[in-house]
Amino acid sequence: MKNLLFIMSALIILVSCNKNISENAKLVSIDSNQFEFELPNESKELDGDFKNLMLQFNDKILYIAICDTNGTKDLFTVSKYIAKNKISIEEAFAQSVETTTNLNTDSLKDNFQLIDYRTYEVRGITIRYKISKHFDKVYSIMYYFMKDDYSNELYEIKSSTNENDLSKAKKFMETVALSVRIK
Repeated sequence: MKNLLFIMSALIILVSCNKNISENAKLVSIDSNQFEFELPNESKELDGDFKNLMLQFNDKILYIAICDTNGTKDLFTVSKYIAKNKISIEEAFAQSVETTTNLNTDSLKDNFQLIDYRTYEVRGITIRYKISKHFDKVYSIMYYFMKDDYSNELYEIKSSTNENDLSKAKKFMETVALSVRIK
């Protein structure tokens, strides 16, 4: 009887410890369930006309949502970029930092500014991000992921916000980045 009680207690602890989703978050699985992440329960996935419009500008977008980042509603996207050959995440990230958005419009190119980029570790997880500014008003925070850090598929999570909410959005994005799982 003691053994059964011990096994049941161990099982309950194991299940509790493996619960990855916080009470205020929902698990989102996209790209045939190959890419998973957590978003706040209040997040709303966008589809229909708005998604179609966004896809005209970037056909690499897999997911679009409006997320509440501590009282601010910000646009959140996940994109997937596929290269012909496999490369390391470090090389892909370096290319991302060195490359500006090019939609063949001088106004966009002239109004793009790289604000910050960094690779760092949190709880044993290596994270890579960059922040850019567009038209002096819109800030984009992007985090990059690759299965086993070596692939021809690069995932980008991105949030766009204003300068006043940049700190909140950056904290939100780090939380989402720490929840990412690639199968």
